[in-house]
Amino acid sequence: MKHFIYKTTHTNGKYYIGRHSTENLDDGYIGSGRWPLSIKDKSTLTRKILEFVDDFETLKQREGEYLTEHYGKPNCMNQNIDPIGFGAGKNNPMLNPAVAAKIRGDNHYMRKDAGARKDASDRQIEAFTSGSHLWVTNHPNLDGRNAKLAYERGTHNSITNNPSTVNAEKGTHHWQNGKSPNADGKLNKKLIAEGRHNFLGPDTNKKRVEAGTHNFVGSEANLA
Repeated sequence: MKHFIYKTTHTNGKYYIGRHSTENLDDGYIGSGRWPLSIKDKSTLTRKILEFVDDFETLKQREGEYLTEHYGKPNCMNQNIDPIGFGAGKNNPMLNPAVAAKIRGDNHYMRKDAGARKDASDRQIEAFTSGSHLWVTNHPNLDGRNAKLAYERGTHNSITNNPSTVNAEKGTHHWQNGKSPNADGKLNKKLIAEGRHNFLGPDTNKKRVEAGTHNFVGSEANLA
């Protein structure tokens, strides 16, 4: 059995630190944390082995030391500073088929006990309300820091994989094929016919402003 600390990195620079024990170094394991599991396109992730160790106890210790170093950094996506995962070590109860069958799926206590689900939800809400929740005190994207960095690098999803751009290239955008609000100038014609088009001139715009119907005037909510 090989024991090692690894770093799984996304093409956008975000990364996750974890530990793994395996007999096959090419098993494709990239992490069981919430963040790596949330990535739909796993081809954007690469795993790098940082350090091999001799036994599971040392592995857990070294993971804690790595997390202490990296936790809280802008691109670090680990949500806990403690090495709480079991991995493939002998202490992992999920490696026991009887235990796994007892608590997986519909047998999980959170599915069977509505009260437990509510208690867990209430604890999360209380933590957010009090400001003590991890994602309040040290959210991975606190103050938009990760988004700002991604825009600066040009790697933000809105730049590299903008849904509108992708759909337009595929010909599946909802405004294509004559479905745009102004396809063939239909919106412009409608606004001109109603005397509401900005291009009708300053007199029309002045009247609309005085009447409170100009789009630059805004709603009552905006005026308040």
